[in-house]
Amino acid sequence: MNSKELIAALKSRGEEVLYKIADEYSAYICTVMRNFAGSAGISAPPEDVEALCVDVLFAVWEHRENLDENVGLKPYLSVSAKNAVRNYLRSKSRKECDSLDELSQETEFASDLSIERTAELNEMMSALNEELDSLTKEERDIFLRRFFFGESYAMIADSLGLQEGTVRVRLSRTRAKLKKNLQQRGFDYV
Repeated sequence: MNSKELIAALKSRGEEVLYKIADEYSAYICTVMRNFAGSAGISAPPEDVEALCVDVLFAVWEHRENLDENVGLKPYLSVSAKNAVRNYLRSKSRKECDSLDELSQETEFASDLSIERTAELNEMMSALNEELDSLTKEERDIFLRRFFFGESYAMIADSLGLQEGTVRVRLSRTRAKLKKNLQQRGFDYV
């Protein structure tokens, strides 16, 4: 079952599909959390990461009606995982969290999103997916590894056989290109 089918099934069939999502995406969620926390120089005990993973899956369950089949699960799971780690770190140590806030400026998903805001976010995610499809394979890999998987510049450079500075420059250019294209499509707040 692909991501679109899972979201549709989650909305109609409920809990049994949530277990399937947990089986398929738990490793992904934990990887995003470890990479995101690790890139800030912070680690969490494995049992805390597992508990946070359950929190992310619970958030999927709570917000299942707001999920857009056209966007898919991974973007939502990635942002939810990063927010869970951010909240965990804030509760553990305000000092450690300051370095995490510098690392990322993603928008948190609020639990009480208005219908208009949800529709707007879904439209922007669809536009972003289209723009990502227009990138070269390398540009897309670098962008997704950094912002969806939370990998550090060094990790990306090692896995792609590039210099860390090259990764930074290419990511900067890709972000500028995406921002320009999204602004041309009417998304002025990107």
